Amino acid sequence: FTKAEELLPLDFEKATAVPDKYDGISLDNYNRVFGDYSRQRMTRRIIEGMRSRAALLAASQAFNTKNETSKWEAAADASAVVLDRINGVSGLSSNGNTWYSNTSEIDGLGEGNNPREILWRSGISQGRDLEENNYPPTLYGKGRVNPTQNLVNAFPMKNGYPVSDGRSGYDSANPATGRDPRLALYIVADGDKMGASNSVINTLGTTSNDCVNQTETSTRTGYYMRKLLRMDVNLNPLYLTTQKHYIPHIRYTEMFLNYAEAANEAWGPTGKGTHSYSAYDVIKAIRNRAGVGTTNGDPYLEECARNQELMRELIRNERRLELCFEGFRFWDLRRWKVSLTKLAETAVGTNKVNQVQTYPNVEVRSYKDYMYYGPIPYSEILKWDNLKQNKGW
Repeated sequence: FTKAEELLPLDFEKATAVPDKYDGISLDNYNRVFGDYSRQRMTRRIIEGMRSRAALLAASQAFNTKNETSKWEAAADASAVVLDRINGVSGLSSNGNTWYSNTSEIDGLGEGNNPREILWRSGISQGRDLEENNYPPTLYGKGRVNPTQNLVNAFPMKNGYPVSDGRSGYDSANPATGRDPRLALYIVADGDKMGASNSVINTLGTTSNDCVNQTETSTRTGYYMRKLLRMDVNLNPLYLTTQKHYIPHIRYTEMFLNYAEAANEAWGPTGKGTHSYSAYDVIKAIRNRAGVGTTNGDPYLEECARNQELMRELIRNERRLELCFEGFRFWDLRRWKVSLTKLAETAVGTNKVNQVQTYPNVEVRSYKDYMYYGPIPYSEILKWDNLKQNKGW
């Protein structure tokens, strides 16, 4: 990978004078492109973010078949370039995990102010499409994205232990009690409140159109998505409202997770290479921000800090939670070369066998081994005889 300084020799800090090569551009407009304000044009920092992604992909199991440590080191170093610009772990945004609903930040986007969490984003749109597509039927939505029980089970307890761990205190009869606060931030379960009217959403049983499979737009899993949606959008035809939205192309949380994954593989959970922070430091900061393990010292994290494999699974799970519904999971599974055929499970509370809760399958996923890699377009194969199609396609 080329050094970022060679890719774009422009500093990201606010300039006091316009460089000669940009003669004719006002100082205000120059700083809006390259400095504290942003019109989302290409900058060095964005290129560095893309390099972090590319380096992590190259180091991952699907492409780094010999598990060369040097590739993991290169990936960690590439991510650290981005993170060092915000002073490392101390730069983690305190409200970065709710970027989609931080109303004061969103209102400031029109002035060009980028939220601390956002490295690169789309423009601003005024609308309600996301809410129309994903609110439950009783809130006049189409209920399209239904989180699975698999994802819900991935959220640990507030004490930091996975729900599958006997030390967690998880109670299947009261599954929401004592859970990771991100669960309620990102997912709507039976009895939760939602929308501008703060309405109770019933997803289990048959008392509401929001219940499982009651209508074509009802949830299939017993859950609705909350993340990405603004709760101040009203879809009631009598009180229709819209709100500002934007799409993050690269978030700093992703960069932190990229670093944690690569650093753990390169130097172990607490190794730092040439940097001042480790995979452990990053994951601790992310879990602290989420409110996980903050009252008991997070003993599960401390356990993982002594075991690279445990830390690997924890990092992957934190990535699953922090980036859920943002289009990462399927591609992460492919680059890790782990199973793509996990059944999607539902949380229909009435399904019990011998008083034990069961989770019926919502969707069977059938992938072949060759599908870890995509097909090269046939038009590209025709252009160059030496370009070989991926096996299986």
